[in-house]
Amino acid sequence: MQPEIVDAGGMTLKEARRLLGLSRQVRWSFPSSLGRPVRWEPSEPWVESVKKERISFVKAVTFLMRNGQADAALEIAANVWRLWVLTRDNEGGRRLLAQVLDRGSRKQTRARALALYGDSLLAFRQGRIDESKRRSEEALEVAKSVVDPEALSLANLALSRVAFEDGDYKLALFRAREARRLACHLDSAFAQAPLFMEAQSARMLGDYGKAASLFGESIDLNKRIGDKGMVIAELNNLGLVEIHRNNVDAAERLFEESERISGSKDDNPYSKAVTHLNKAMIAFKRGHISQAKSLLVTTKSTFERSMIEPARDDKFEIDWLDRELARGAS
Repeated sequence: MQPEIVDAGGMTLKEARRLLGLSRQVRWSFPSSLGRPVRWEPSEPWVESVKKERISFVKAVTFLMRNGQADAALEIAANVWRLWVLTRDNEGGRRLLAQVLDRGSRKQTRARALALYGDSLLAFRQGRIDESKRRSEEALEVAKSVVDPEALSLANLALSRVAFEDGDYKLALFRAREARRLACHLDSAFAQAPLFMEAQSARMLGDYGKAASLFGESIDLNKRIGDKGMVIAELNNLGLVEIHRNNVDAAERLFEESERISGSKDDNPYSKAVTHLNKAMIAFKRGHISQAKSLLVTTKSTFERSMIEPARDDKFEIDWLDRELARGAS
């Protein structure tokens, strides 16, 4: 019997296989989400135990790559890269994925497609849009070759995000619809992000009636799957859409419901800035121009003091209100 291989970090083939098995047991609550991939409430007991294995997963991937088992290494990485989303370590997650994507086999597999989606998402979170686009396009090619609905849905979702960030809202809408169509027979949580992207794209294209309907669907879905954070966000997004539809009372109710669910003690500067923007929108629509101008100044200064760049949709609303107020003053 040959002695078991042990690397410098103490990793063995037996331990690497244990970690591969553990990675196969992980089930992410929100598998397509740009944000937290598991619930805050109710807490998921497996999360903390798996988070503790994060470094062990890295060692196992390295060990397997060095010992000619690239497929197993790729599968581990594809299963667990979201741990680096949880710990907000985008760079660390990308280092893990680079091992299997750039140095391993280029075999077209479901695991490779899912790992490519992971790297595209982590790159997107870093603001590296060109890198995210490249990985997303490759993810789509691999997903097509293996004809896997989950991988195809995620790849289209990734390309929707990139197109949205590039300002190509028609393409973003098309890709979001494709992602949602491909996810129709998967767990309902897979529809979360595609539905959000479809609603946002319709909103940015000025189709506020369609956007309102989609955001309403998104609120209902997120309530069903238990993502409180997305319920809060989508109520706010729907409120802004209602502003553009001149449904001011409805918008105000939606903003108030969003604030009520989030809690009154939110010290997050981004949330504060959005609250000021919402109030500015309401004031403007009700003809309180001086108040709207003051609140808009506060919105901008809150972002600036916190050195936070507003998201593309929020920047759109700030610029829109700026133009409307300037038009009224001229």
